[in-house]
Amino acid sequence: MSLFKKLFSTDPEELKRKADRLFEAGDFGPAKLAYERAIAAAPEEARTPLQERVRSCMDAIARQRVEEARVYLEQGAIELAEQELAGALEVAADESLREQAQALLDGLEAEDAQAQATSDEMTDEERIALFMGQWEEAQAEEYELYGDTLLDALLALHSERYDDARAALEALIDSAPSPQYLWLEVGRARLLTDDPTGGAEALDRFLDTLEDGEANETKVAVNLTLARLADEDGRFEEAMKRFEAAVQAIPDDYRPYLAMGAFLRDKGHAEEALDVLQTSLELSQSSATDWRLLEELGLASEQAGKPEEAKSFLEQVVEFFTNRQVMDFPPATTTTLAKLYEAEGRIDRAADMYRALTKGSDGANHAAYHYEAGRLLKALDLDDEARRMLTRAEALVDDSDSGLREKIAALLQP
Repeated sequence: MSLFKKLFSTDPEELKRKADRLFEAGDFGPAKLAYERAIAAAPEEARTPLQERVRSCMDAIARQRVEEARVYLEQGAIELAEQELAGALEVAADESLREQAQALLDGLEAEDAQAQATSDEMTDEERIALFMGQWEEAQAEEYELYGDTLLDALLALHSERYDDARAALEALIDSAPSPQYLWLEVGRARLLTDDPTGGAEALDRFLDTLEDGEANETKVAVNLTLARLADEDGRFEEAMKRFEAAVQAIPDDYRPYLAMGAFLRDKGHAEEALDVLQTSLELSQSSATDWRLLEELGLASEQAGKPEEAKSFLEQVVEFFTNRQVMDFPPATTTTLAKLYEAEGRIDRAADMYRALTKGSDGANHAAYHYEAGRLLKALDLDDEARRMLTRAEALVDDSDSGLREKIAALLQP
């Protein structure tokens, strides 16, 4: 068979063999696509076993995402964990897997665990068991060397007695022969006691102790924290180095690229952000839809002067929520879409966007959203609807926002 035919084969047996190889290698996303191509090429009577393999791929992807979610929950990265669990729910075929992911979403988030860890209802022993369940093997082995002193410090940290925790951890680090994960705890304690310089130094020391390929998920989280600290200090180049280190830790994971792209977009580097975000999009193809990536692509495209591309990505975000019967759209997506619609003369669609936001959870900006909806409805000569929106805006506007109050009053004039 020629190379061309191999690449573009429609032989179901050849396609199945390719899919089997991908499946055995653990490349479940590409394997699923290959099985689906085989199904399309196979006769009706041969499709059932291939469809079962597709289901197996879907469940394998879901299991991977649930396990990744567990890691993020242990690290306290709630949003990343929620993305993984939502992705698992979207792709899982097996009902038990769906129940497992849903159970994590319902009750096992790290926010709940931390709340319980600091509540009076848990004993210190229960809190310690919770901490230990989150440690990596090497981390647990190291912490065993420090005994009760470390456990007492961690209890103090999680009880928000940050100064006490820091003092105990600093004393430990001074006497520890070859600390590794202890630097991670010291860094966290320093950050919680408003010492970003000392915190960054400790986190750097922790990263220096790691070998290539060791604790990669933790490397990502720490480098993203260091990127944020550098950004807060106005050190753009240092922040970029940290984002690059996060990418290098897990180069085939789309999420560090997403974080870097969002940072670049926020700093006004739209074209560079788009390049990074496109890489993130390519790496995410075997995963469930991540609306945050679509939003960032839309916002960066709008910033780069590409309104059609921006509108396409942002409309996919709205579709993502609508398909799940959720009408509380992300404000950045919705306001940007409204501006794009208004710019092309689709005033009714722009008004719809703002009206959706008036019913959403971003209560702090409800006055502004009511005003914008009223302004656009007035431009459509829908005076009664416009007045209702503007009257609500007037009732909601903060007394300190004199500019918005004046604009509302001007439109309410007969």
